[in-house]
Amino acid sequence: MDTPNEAVLKILLSVRRSVRSFREHPLSLTSLETLLHAGQGHTSPDGKRTAPSAHALHPLGLIVVVRRVQGLTPGVYTYDGDTGKLSRSGDVLDEGSLNSAALGDEKWLEDAPAVIAIVADREAAIRHFADQQPDGLRGARYVDFEAGAVTQNIYLSATAAGLGGVVVMGFDDLKMGKTLKLEAPTFPVALFCVGHAL
Repeated sequence: MDTPNEAVLKILLSVRRSVRSFREHPLSLTSLETLLHAGQGHTSPDGKRTAPSAHALHPLGLIVVVRRVQGLTPGVYTYDGDTGKLSRSGDVLDEGSLNSAALGDEKWLEDAPAVIAIVADREAAIRHFADQQPDGLRGARYVDFEAGAVTQNIYLSATAAGLGGVVVMGFDDLKMGKTLKLEAPTFPVALFCVGHAL
């Protein structure tokens, strides 16, 4: 017999789906903060987080393109996992700019009330794990693995909140980094579009 937690997890895993069409209805700030905490929030005083990280390096960060979130002015925000706070870090993006950096027509990048960008300092991971594999592939692999864990946490949290979302990885890294105004060595790994499903 499943424990209550196992039963809930089974339900979330079975109903999680990619959603590419969103209502105009805004997200609540509480919902957005819950998703961000699921991705990179701290869970203990010693710095442990909701997603695993090899050697507790934590090379990932979360940037949010806000369009329709209650209590937030549209623009770009940075999530601080240490404090659980969002701080405004950029102005409203030009219409169509996220989609223009995509490899296909990903209109949900423009329609979603919020787009969470999972970003990484891949160079830090490559340096840190150079003794394991000098060509840097080990550190790069850890970044991709950790981004997957963060994405799944956000996906399941969105599902639990009754929200829809879809992950986007088909984009030009340089163009998307420029669109999000990321400074080297930080680059985008994945984008998660989230909102109320149609």
